[in-house]
Amino acid sequence: MRSISYVPHRVIDMKGTYGFYVVGLLWLSMVAALVGNIQPIFLGVMAETYSLDGRQLGFLGSAELGGSFLASLSATYWFSRVHLRRLAFFAVIVGLTGNLLTTWVTDYSTLLIIRFTVGLLASGVLYTLTLGLIGDLDKPDRIIALAIVFQVVSLAVGMAGVPLLMDRWQFPGVTIALALLFCTGFLLLRLLPERRSVCATPRLAGRESRYLPVSLLACLIMFSIGLGSVWPFMERIGSSAGFTMHDIGNALAISGLIGGLGALVAAIIGTRFGRLLPVVLAILLEITSCILLATRSDWQSFVLAIALFNFCWNLTLPYLMGAIATADLSGRYMVLIPAAQTGGYAAGPMLGGLLIVGEGYHMAAWVSLVMFALCLLLVVPLLRQIPLPTSPRSAALQQ
Repeated sequence: MRSISYVPHRVIDMKGTYGFYVVGLLWLSMVAALVGNIQPIFLGVMAETYSLDGRQLGFLGSAELGGSFLASLSATYWFSRVHLRRLAFFAVIVGLTGNLLTTWVTDYSTLLIIRFTVGLLASGVLYTLTLGLIGDLDKPDRIIALAIVFQVVSLAVGMAGVPLLMDRWQFPGVTIALALLFCTGFLLLRLLPERRSVCATPRLAGRESRYLPVSLLACLIMFSIGLGSVWPFMERIGSSAGFTMHDIGNALAISGLIGGLGALVAAIIGTRFGRLLPVVLAILLEITSCILLATRSDWQSFVLAIALFNFCWNLTLPYLMGAIATADLSGRYMVLIPAAQTGGYAAGPMLGGLLIVGEGYHMAAWVSLVMFALCLLLVVPLLRQIPLPTSPRSAALQQ
C-alpha cells in the first residue's frame, strides 16, 4: 500500500477574510453541537417540564442523535451538490422554529417528531456542513481543536446556564435561548461559500484513495466506542467505590475543564510534532486511565483517571479528524465523521452494559481499554502513510 501525496485539491469560493470565515465556522459548529453536548441536563429539564419517564427520555435523546446520524450519513450525497449557503439558511430556520415549537408542544409524540427533525435538518445538517468545510482548510487539525475548545466552553456555560434559565423563566427560557443562538447563524451565513469546488484531481484513485479515509473512520468509530463504553458509567463507578454524588459531580466538572485543555494543547502545537506522536501518547494514557478505573478505588486514582480520560479524549480527536481530512482527497468522507462519532457513542454504552454484572461497573473500563488498544494498533500504520500538508490551502481562500 503506497502512502498518499498531499494535493491542495480543495479551494472554496468565498467572500470575506479568512479569519472571519474560520471563526464563523467555529461558531456555527458550536451552535449545532450544543444541544447534543448538554443533552443530559436538557433531557432533565424536559423530564421535569413534561413529567417524562426514563423510557420516554431515552427515546427522546435517541431521536435527536439519530437525526444527526442520518444527516451525516446522507452528506456523502448532498455535500458537493447543494447550494451550501441556502442549506445552512434552511438549517438555521429549522433550528429556530423547532426550538420554539418545543416550548409549547404538549403531546409526547409531537415532541419526539420535533426533536428528530431538529437533529436531522438543523443540528445534524449544520454540524456536518461546517465540519466538511473545516476539512477543506489548511491545517484542519488545529481548526478542529479550536472547534472542540469552543464546544467545551459552551458545554460549561450551558450546564451552568440552563438551571439559571429554569429558575428565572422555566422551560421557555431554555428553548428561547437555544432559538436565539440559532438566530446568530443569520449573521454568519454570508461568509459561507455557495458551493464546495474541487480544483484538482486526486493522485490516488479507485480503491487506494478510499482505503485510508475509510480505515481512519473505522479508527474513529473504535475510539468513540471506547469513550462511550465507560463515560456514561463514570458516576456509577465512583458511587460503587463509595464516593458521594456531590464529590463525583465536582470531579466530573473539573475533568471537563481539563478536557478543554487537551483540545487547547492540540490547537497550540498543531502538527509541529506530527500526528503520530501525540495520538500514540494520548491513547496510551487513555488506556492507563482505564486501568486505574478498573483496578483502583481510592479518590486520588479516580480523579486522576477521569482527568486523564478527558484530557486525552480531546487531545486525540483533532488529530484523528485532521488525518481523515488530509487523507480524504475526494472530500466525501470528512462529512461522515459525525456519523462515526454518534454511532460509536451509541454502541459503547450498549457494549459496556452487556458485560456489567450487578455492581461490577469496572467491567466498562476493561471494554473501553480493549477498544482503545484496537484503535491504537490500527491507527499507527495508517498515520505513517499520511504526510503533513505543506501547500497552504488558506492562501487560496484569501484570494
